[in-house]
Amino acid sequence: MVFEWIMGNFFPMMVMGLFAVFWLSFGLLQLPTLQLGAPFQSDADPTGLGAPSFNAAIALYLLIWGFALFTFFIFTCKINAVFAAIFLLVSIASWVLSGAYWKVVAGDFETAGKLQKVRFSSLSPSRRRRRGEAGGWLTGCAPLDRGAARCSSSSPCSAGT
Repeated sequence: MVFEWIMGNFFPMMVMGLFAVFWLSFGLLQLPTLQLGAPFQSDADPTGLGAPSFNAAIALYLLIWGFALFTFFIFTCKINAVFAAIFLLVSIASWVLSGAYWKVVAGDFETAGKLQKVRFSSLSPSRRRRRGEAGGWLTGCAPLDRGAARCSSSSPCSAGT
């Protein structure tokens, strides 16, 4: 970051600083030795990290960072499409993670867990075939179930890996 400033690249320096501040501060929020959840302790939750008010504060934190990142997206629209795409995707990721914390506040832990995971296998047909999730017209056989082949002897497919 300092070298970008020395070379006169102000915008990349600001971007590196923004990401450094975000990840350092978000990491500090998650650090158990700081005991940030101590004011929210209860008999059911001795750490306080599961308290709705603590998770709402983190959700607001991520929401605000999403708007800061979206501001950088607006700044990069004239500079470079790749930078703009990066900032747009990071903004959306911040908002989705904020939504996961809001779901924790509401007690919907299943949806919160789903918001924190991305299934790339749904995006890539070749990955689905390797994992045995694809079937039908993609591979010429029925979907595979955890490596068990469900194909006829004349079918070109074999047991999934």
